[in-house]
Amino acid sequence: MTVPQDYMLAQQRFDALLVNLMERLDLTTRHQVYAVLFAFLRVFRRRLDADQTLVFAGVLPAIVSAIFISDWMSEEARRPFADVADIDEEIRGVRRDHNLAPRDARRIVAASIRSGCDPESFEAVLAKLPDPARAFWD
Repeated sequence: MTVPQDYMLAQQRFDALLVNLMERLDLTTRHQVYAVLFAFLRVFRRRLDADQTLVFAGVLPAIVSAIFISDWMSEEARRPFADVADIDEEIRGVRRDHNLAPRDARRIVAASIRSGCDPESFEAVLAKLPDPARAFWD
């Protein structure tokens, strides 16, 4: 029996996300998938200011949100958004020895996370961000 997203516990939703990503990224372990998810979230967060980070964290599923803000230093210098190839390379470079992100990981992870969010809330927050931030999630 499949449980609707609205009734799933946070851990169940996170497990479903990891399974989805494992299949879509063609990876074999939860550790590999977590490393890619962590890298994706870290690279995006590096480009937001404190207010944007907190507001964006509020529309993410609970455990994804916790990963998004983990080890966050609000005074950390923001990085500029770069072209897609540079962003994708940066994602692959986070925890390089543990990260097996394929070239299209950003698009896959973005779509998988979005599918677990309230679409209206997610789009409303994304609409408040600069164009490059929105493009990150395309």
